[in-house]
Amino acid sequence: MKRTVITMCCLIVVFNACISDKKSKDKAQSSNDRLTKENSEIASECELHLQKRKNNNLNISILLDLSDRIDLPRQQAKDSSYILSLAKEFNNHVSKKKLGLLYDKIEIFFEPTPVNPKINELANQLKVSYVRGISKTKWMPMTLESYSALPSQIYEQARSSSKKEGYPGSDTWGFFKNHVKDYCIEECRRNILVILTDGYLYHEANMRKKGNQTSYLTPQLLAQLNLNKPQWKEEIQNRNLGFIPATIGLKDLEVLVIGIQSQNAKHPYAQEIIEAYWEDWLTKMQVKKYKIKSADLPSHMEKVIRNFILSE
Repeated sequence: MKRTVITMCCLIVVFNACISDKKSKDKAQSSNDRLTKENSEIASECELHLQKRKNNNLNISILLDLSDRIDLPRQQAKDSSYILSLAKEFNNHVSKKKLGLLYDKIEIFFEPTPVNPKINELANQLKVSYVRGISKTKWMPMTLESYSALPSQIYEQARSSSKKEGYPGSDTWGFFKNHVKDYCIEECRRNILVILTDGYLYHEANMRKKGNQTSYLTPQLLAQLNLNKPQWKEEIQNRNLGFIPATIGLKDLEVLVIGIQSQNAKHPYAQEIIEAYWEDWLTKMQVKKYKIKSADLPSHMEKVIRNFILSE
């Protein structure tokens, strides 16, 4: 009898221990699940239903080259038309989305930041963000109105300032090095960077050279490279010419470059060489997708812009 009581007591202790151990494991698992969920929420920038539709959430960044190129005849009109075409395609995209799925934005950048505060004030007015709760009926006409009028004002302000202080150049290389990941890439959006430039890179504060590669390309440097020959491609490869990669890991960024032009009638290969420099540069920085287009009529470029945004 005594032995039976002792056996029963042992069984009860073991049983309770098992229950306690199971509760402890369940509690630990619950704690781990909670931490995993919390970490996931911290890591994610948006709600799960938006994250699943990432490619349908546009994040369009426009980088303007405000160097001396904007003094060229009709450059302001061309660029303004390109920018307006981008805004139209952005609005067309937004118009097709349900209100609860809005998570789209478009904005303009410069590098370096213009000294003229009026330019920055105008750029701030061009930051447009569509999220749940925004009235498309109200904001879509306002977006087109802003993108119709303000880019021209930015160019006028830039030219006015530069006549007094000179053009400092456009530090596109520095923008990629220091800002592109922070400014133009978001976890839950399809990230598209559109660069309006003639293709030359130059900024007096960011001149770097590594072997035969540089962070800049000017008409003067292009002339010195002695590439004005049919074999220019082989020359570039053999001499390892090109831009120094400003960063790497841009696998979540698409880049559309608009406006490449050499302005050098004596160098028939100049424009092709500039485009080759850019293609090599974007490839080395691991850009997801890119397209490089020479300057063209706004009506022609509108189709290029539409196709780039429509194709994922």
